[in-house]
Amino acid sequence: MSVRRGWWNAGLAGWAIAIATLAGCAREGGTPANAAAGGRGPANPASQVIPVAVTEASVRDLARRVTVTGPVEPIRTVSVSAQMAGTLVSVRVEEGDRVRAGQLLAELDVREAAAQLARAEAALVNAEAAFHRGERLQAENLVAESELDLLRSAYGIAQADVELWRTRVAFSRISAPVAGVVARKRVEQGGTVAANTILFEIAEDALLVVKVQVSELDVVHLEPGRPVSLRLDAYPDARLTGKIRRIFPAADAVSRLVPVEVALDSAPAGIEPRPGFLARVEFDLNTRRHVLTVPVSAVGVADGDAFVYVVEADTLSRRAVTTGLTAAGWIEIESGLVAGARVVHSGHVNLRPGARVRVSGGAPAPEPAR
Repeated sequence: MSVRRGWWNAGLAGWAIAIATLAGCAREGGTPANAAAGGRGPANPASQVIPVAVTEASVRDLARRVTVTGPVEPIRTVSVSAQMAGTLVSVRVEEGDRVRAGQLLAELDVREAAAQLARAEAALVNAEAAFHRGERLQAENLVAESELDLLRSAYGIAQADVELWRTRVAFSRISAPVAGVVARKRVEQGGTVAANTILFEIAEDALLVVKVQVSELDVVHLEPGRPVSLRLDAYPDARLTGKIRRIFPAADAVSRLVPVEVALDSAPAGIEPRPGFLARVEFDLNTRRHVLTVPVSAVGVADGDAFVYVVEADTLSRRAVTTGLTAAGWIEIESGLVAGARVVHSGHVNLRPGARVRVSGGAPAPEPAR
């Protein structure tokens, strides 16, 4: 019995020694494994090498870009109306036809007006002959002055009648007032029209424009004549150019948008802008020339202050910076950095000043701002 009790006491003592050893290892920051290896703790985190992606701060031009959409339109659309009532005896154009200024588009039945013109011309011949005869007789004092005045008046009335019916006959021929494309045809041959009825609409497409609505906050940075770039949804891979033709003087009272008209330049070969196509116009605003920039992802913010991590040799340093314009994935650095400095793209959460780093390649940089 005393032997068994001695064995039990010896076991308890062994367990006590083991527990004390583990507690000591824990206080020294070690584990039983590294305690067996001489009590050395884990490697110092500050000595770990962190892989980072960097890019160099570079000088470029920046511009804030705004894209707005609008339809392509002809510079003007002219309505062609009938100047007198009548029946159309011919219609010579169709929608989509290109016409020149003065080209005949349609004709009205002119038989009645032509007959009236012939009658007026005959009356004019008689009135003219009577007046000239009266002048000769009056020169010989054979006709009173009052009679000559009546003949003169009749002659004038006959001339006016001829001019009236000549005009009516001319009105029967409906011609294009401008060169362009027939955008709409509202009548057909044989139809009857009243005076001032719109028969055709001609799009004067020698100049195509895009009218867009621009915010009042952005339009103050624009001026007529400034070049712009644009794309057509019909040709998504083609880039066209144009110029601001005019900026309207007033903004809409509700939307606060100002109409801006952009004139298209000549289109590249194979590209045919047409009225009605949707255009996406790009305006460059707040253009900054030759400014120091880094990718937006390289800039962090702490307590409202911007900073970047700079790699010097194999060590990180944190630099406070002042930022400016942001555009197309780049941000302007106004102070705190020099051109050529290597800055970390991203991952600021796990970085700290003084850490050792290894450059593992750069992340894709944004497209240079145009």
